[in-house]
Amino acid sequence: MIKDDMAIHAGVPEKAIKAALKQFDLEADLSGVTWDLARSRPGRPTKVYFEAEEMSQIQDAKKKLEQLLNDGGFDLYP
Repeated sequence: MIKDDMAIHAGVPEKAIKAALKQFDLEADLSGVTWDLARSRPGRPTKVYFEAEEMSQIQDAKKKLEQLLNDGGFDLYP
């Protein structure tokens, strides 16, 4: 298994990240990717840890999460 993480800046609420990850779980094409949300501290980036068989799956998962957050009105690159 390959593991990688994604840091999301502190301006995006953890509640929004959790909602996007729940929607992410409904995507059939990303079913081979698991994720874990690290405990976040105020003012610090939120880390999402991904695990999959191939790095391409993780890259697709990161793009999808970014798209879901952008669609929700959160800019990941302020």
